[in-house]
Amino acid sequence: MPTMKQVAARAGVSTATVSHVVNGTKRLSAATTKKVRQAMSELGYRPRKGQGGAFARIKSIGVLVEDLRCFPVPDVLCGIAETLEPAGYQIVLRDLHLYEKLYNQHELIGAYQEEVNQGVDALVGDGVSGVIYVAMHDRHLDGLLDSRPCPLVYAYSLGSADDFFVTYGNKEAAAQVARHFIQAGHRRIAVIAGHPHSFPTMKRLGGFQIALQEAGLAIPEGFMAYGNWEYQSGYDQMRRMLDLPQRPTAVFAMNDFMAAGALHALQDAGLGVPRDVSLVGFDHREASDYLRPRLSTVALPVREIGRQAAGLVKKLVAAPTTRPQALILPCQLMERDTVAPPG
Repeated sequence: MPTMKQVAARAGVSTATVSHVVNGTKRLSAATTKKVRQAMSELGYRPRKGQGGAFARIKSIGVLVEDLRCFPVPDVLCGIAETLEPAGYQIVLRDLHLYEKLYNQHELIGAYQEEVNQGVDALVGDGVSGVIYVAMHDRHLDGLLDSRPCPLVYAYSLGSADDFFVTYGNKEAAAQVARHFIQAGHRRIAVIAGHPHSFPTMKRLGGFQIALQEAGLAIPEGFMAYGNWEYQSGYDQMRRMLDLPQRPTAVFAMNDFMAAGALHALQDAGLGVPRDVSLVGFDHREASDYLRPRLSTVALPVREIGRQAAGLVKKLVAAPTTRPQALILPCQLMERDTVAPPG
């Protein structure tokens, strides 16, 4: 266990200065405080019980988000707050502001590894007991962190086999959509997917195809299309499919924005949904509630992901363990007004 003297040596300050930072007993310059906190983070120094004014008096958990503006981050945060605040924890929030940097290329998160590590270090320097990392896109984050100076849980993403994470089941959710179409009597079923190399695209497509295969079906030639998660790509791909010799009777769009584009393409072509073509989206974004007809979609357990991640980090703070834990939560197929038997 590192000592206060070692922290002082690393930061190039006196042990008295380190003590003032830990206990909040003297106003120091921002630069000095930052140096001390950085040294504490690098060494993995934790104030002992009875030390650390603010550290000892307030239980705190750090939450590092990729971008506050992006679905599903606000709902995940609500779940975290609902769990931690009644238990007396203060939430220390840091935002990496990665939306513009990553845009739809979410798999490039590794390019911002240094920023992520600095964010975790800053939270540890703020005296948090544990950290929840909230992603804005579900994907593998193996090797993203250089070290874990305190208990850390990934929310809405997956880590390595040695990590703690809470996410949802893409594969089974997409399989539910396929079975829903099949039970309604559809055989000519199309897919408008997201980016080809996106983790959700691959998982959802895998689950969808397995369910089709179980029923002796496959995606017909020309019925597999890739979009970019945005409205226009759903519209364009749907219009392309309508030019095929035989159009699909059912379409699975892998998010609600592309589903909205597909819906409007069908309506612009004079086709009825679900009279002529059935349609299901994914994510249960707010916009899906305002489409007419009301879009059948898949609701993600985003708030529950926050609750479970908060509960897990609480347990790790109370009883640290190296035994990894992965929680994969189920999704809910919301059967509304856009699926019917083929005409």
